[in-house]
Amino acid sequence: MDDCKYTIIHLIYLSHFIFIFTQPSTHKKNKATATTSTFENSFYYGLNPNQYGKAIMKVSKLSLVVSGALFFSAGSFAQGIVPMHKEFTSCDSCHSQDMVVRDALAQENAACVDCHGEYEELATPDSHDIDPHDSHLDLGNLNCTTCHSGHQQGNLMCNSCHDFDMSLPGGSNEWQPTKVDVNPEMVKKAIQAGPKEQHDIIVIGSGASGTTAAVAASQAGIDNILILEKEPLPGGNSMLAAGGMASAESSTQKALKIGDTKEVWYNDIMKGGYQHNDKALARTLAEGGAESIDWLKDLGADLNSVGRPGGHSYERVHRPTGGAKAGPHIMKTLIAATEKEQIEIRVNAPAVKLVVDDKDQIQGVVVKGKHQGYYMVGAKSVVIASGGFAANNDMVASFRSDLKGVATTNNKGNQGDGIKMVEEIGGKVRDVKEIQLFPTAAKGKILITGTIRGAGAILLNDQGERFVDELGTRDVVSGAIIDQSNNHAWMLYDQDVVNELSQVKGLEILGLVDIVNSYQEMEKLTGMPAAKAKATLERYNQFQQTGKDLDFGKKFMKTDVRFPIYVVDVAPAIHHTMGGIAINENTEVFLNDGTKIKGLYASGEVTGGVHGKNRLGGNAIADTVVFGRIAGAEAAKQAK
Repeated sequence: MDDCKYTIIHLIYLSHFIFIFTQPSTHKKNKATATTSTFENSFYYGLNPNQYGKAIMKVSKLSLVVSGALFFSAGSFAQGIVPMHKEFTSCDSCHSQDMVVRDALAQENAACVDCHGEYEELATPDSHDIDPHDSHLDLGNLNCTTCHSGHQQGNLMCNSCHDFDMSLPGGSNEWQPTKVDVNPEMVKKAIQAGPKEQHDIIVIGSGASGTTAAVAASQAGIDNILILEKEPLPGGNSMLAAGGMASAESSTQKALKIGDTKEVWYNDIMKGGYQHNDKALARTLAEGGAESIDWLKDLGADLNSVGRPGGHSYERVHRPTGGAKAGPHIMKTLIAATEKEQIEIRVNAPAVKLVVDDKDQIQGVVVKGKHQGYYMVGAKSVVIASGGFAANNDMVASFRSDLKGVATTNNKGNQGDGIKMVEEIGGKVRDVKEIQLFPTAAKGKILITGTIRGAGAILLNDQGERFVDELGTRDVVSGAIIDQSNNHAWMLYDQDVVNELSQVKGLEILGLVDIVNSYQEMEKLTGMPAAKAKATLERYNQFQQTGKDLDFGKKFMKTDVRFPIYVVDVAPAIHHTMGGIAINENTEVFLNDGTKIKGLYASGEVTGGVHGKNRLGGNAIADTVVFGRIAGAEAAKQAK
């Protein structure tokens, strides 16, 4: 019965595709006008209008899949999209004549476009209540094989953001960590064989720090740069960043007449980290934030709005106008910059080994390509920007046994790969036990940004009581929520917050928020006693009017809370790993004996020392960009 149900779902999905193909062409780009990437894993492939005749002719062939779909169970679809195509086309329709399948799958993606049309043309919001193509159109960095896999089950990232039952042809609806099994013998053979290709700089990881480093190196005059990304799409954990990028004395703050200073931000960083931070790194972050904001603006980013999450003394967390999620916006800007600089981002290509000679000089890395297998890539400089390890619960629990089995807000690729590679060559790490919980995650893992609390949201327990300063540091608020009954809380906000932050509208679409119009409705939804909730909100609204929170000392109460009220069930989840590779303010990496590893640099969450024992909201993106720029510049010096 279940197989029958899923077969019907797939039939509907395929019928949707056929509907798209048979519509009059609304072609938007051709090869003469398309903005295409110059490297292998281009995100958009131009399609000549004349090719649409061929696509339409294939509709009749595609329809055979519908009639034959009853013979495939849900499990068959989960293994890939090949069964959907093999009845009417040959292998070389998707692959090259010599059948060399490269990791980035550029030709395969082009074949998908040739038959089905470009991504933008599949985005049809009027055909479904929620259309997955249209919903992700703004990301600008998806290709067909990001979600649909040919000969094996795809490992989708969907449930890093979502938490609903879904099934895609050639994809999985299960959240699975992206762990790479490494064969030491194959690594050894790859090193013995020597580099198959040579680059000036290799960057490991395509999140904000990796792409920043690559663009900065290119701006410093380096032409031959390769970014290695193990996932099927670039962006990493930065794509999930919601709040924004912290900075002090920025051009945005000055325009808004906010009297913040770098010294105040530095003190907030140190206080938030309980003075355990590396002072030189914390100072570098505070000094480099404003310049990095302007650098991103010069690349085209909109960072003209600011907010104030917990632990910050001023409104200094920069975000797009209207309050959209900062991470996807910044990543779209950075990926566009890599395209402009003609920097290759090679997806499905995880780095598995750092190659260092007997003089402690980096020689390159070994890659385990999804299709190309093990091979060595040589380089004069290597930047590790592979992120933290919050999605590797085994690794987390090895340092913090109390966090065993706790869900995470992170991208599934955050497995600690870079840290492990550095440890394998005797490199120094620090602060790996410092692991942060994010206070407000919906359904255990979907981050509900702290800027919502900064904009006016409050937290109540099951008894209808406030129990903490909502703008306390993440560790304090998380601990307070865990101490409540059922280890969770109810986040409440009103229309003023929705008007300020456009990103919260997405919570409604994903079914994460309920709207109530009375205390009785609130009680029915949450179980909180209506009378107690009413008394709590009236008391808080009085505090907001007077500017004095007599219960918890909250200093920044931007708005009161009035009906209609938006309600989200939240609980803490593993969010950030403050520890990692030990670096200095030039992002250089060292062996345990203090010897510098020449040509090796690290930036972003893969490093330790910047945030001490606890990170403030907005400081992660700032960390990735400030130190990514430094790493790129230093790597460029080494490569020249």
